[in-house]
Amino acid sequence: MIEKFIHNKRTRVIVAGSVIAATAVVLHYWLAKQGPSYKEVIIGIGALLAAVILFGREKGVRYGFVLWVLTLTLGYRTVAITPELAVHPAEVLLWLLLVCVVAQRRLVSTARLGLPVWLWVFVPFWVLAWWPMIGGAAPWDRMLNEFRNFLLLIPLLIVVSVVLKRENYWRHLMVAFFVAGSFIALMGILEYWFPEVSRFFPAFIKDVKPMVTEEGFPRAQFSFWGGPPATFICLLALPCAIALWGWWGRSSRRFVIAFGSLLQILAIYIGGYRSIWLLLLVQVLIGCLIGLKKQGAIVALLCLVIAVGGYQLVPRTHERAMSGIAALQGNPTDSSATGRQQRVITAVANTLESPFGSGWSFAGWVHSDFLQVAENLGIFGGLIFLGGYFYTLLRLGRRVLPKLKFSEDGALGLSLLLSFVAVGGLLAMEGVSVLPQMVLPVWFVWALTEVWLRQTAEAFEVSHVRPPVLANTFMPVRVSPGVNTDA
Repeated sequence: MIEKFIHNKRTRVIVAGSVIAATAVVLHYWLAKQGPSYKEVIIGIGALLAAVILFGREKGVRYGFVLWVLTLTLGYRTVAITPELAVHPAEVLLWLLLVCVVAQRRLVSTARLGLPVWLWVFVPFWVLAWWPMIGGAAPWDRMLNEFRNFLLLIPLLIVVSVVLKRENYWRHLMVAFFVAGSFIALMGILEYWFPEVSRFFPAFIKDVKPMVTEEGFPRAQFSFWGGPPATFICLLALPCAIALWGWWGRSSRRFVIAFGSLLQILAIYIGGYRSIWLLLLVQVLIGCLIGLKKQGAIVALLCLVIAVGGYQLVPRTHERAMSGIAALQGNPTDSSATGRQQRVITAVANTLESPFGSGWSFAGWVHSDFLQVAENLGIFGGLIFLGGYFYTLLRLGRRVLPKLKFSEDGALGLSLLLSFVAVGGLLAMEGVSVLPQMVLPVWFVWALTEVWLRQTAEAFEVSHVRPPVLANTFMPVRVSPGVNTDA
């Protein structure tokens, strides 16, 4: 009787539904009485994702990684180990995914795992940058904080290679990344123009009052994510719309894609980062010139509408843009640009003074990862990192341009190209290697790019393999019955 009950699908569904309903009722009354804190919510979501990864076996790794992409929306919600070292839930789940991948031989054996050549050359400088620990007085937690932010690229490359062994997971990952960017943008916009939304999420949204710059431009706080750097994810995720547009032809789905793109562009606008405005403009120009054709005019028109509307809805936009142009010309007019210029000058001077590096975290936050790496790891380490980016960008550009005539593969390649351009801009002008929540989206795009380059190279090799020609090949002869073959 019990065995029949257990193996009956209908009864199992009824029992599972009853348990879920009872749990929902208990949580409802508990949350209504005490109210949820963001730590409790994050722990609950993290436990759920860990259960999916651990008990789902191969599918758990793949679906778990798709859900991992959504954890990029958590922003600054980290767990502090020391005042200089905090752990982000996304990195914990990433290491868990790596452990599950290594524990399953089939996943490792069927996927082509490998690191880029430039990374192999770059890794020894990571080890050498720990030399200040020899004296014993170095801030180990601050050094570990920056070191692990670079180390996270390795598990990302491995996990992405395993997950994207199934080609259909390209769509899952691109959708998840686009959804994450759209959600971040939506919350930032609601906080900006509808500050009363904070009443519904008091544990997640604190200060929604816009921060006014020296030019008088009111910048959105993006309190739900933790700060204006939330727009970095929007900039990286926005090009996913190109691939999604090519994959989905339904008007309803394309409307959702267009709406999400509009949200992200608007979020970038009110975020107030002049460098991000510049990078968005570069993305639009590249997309219109080499790949979007008719759609490029639509995207350009969309950006123009938002820019013109911004002049009406957001004051002092012109002054903000002009101060950014002055900073690019080397004549900063505000304290923010002046401070960044001084950091660059100091980083260059320290690099020339200590060409072999000063160790992890010595430079602080330079707002340029290429300069920061050069000061911390030495000139050669900085050149390897810079060369690795441009080497990857060159390979990506050369691979994308011939594929633009193919709808699906070309659209995906163009999306990755535009996102990777944003990666270079963020590394050069903002500096993201100081915090895991800022560097993980950048490494995620880099890992996707490396895997796509590898897969397209393998597809090219397979398509050009010809069967060998055998010189002494005997064709079978069919002999009719009764025919003498000895003559």
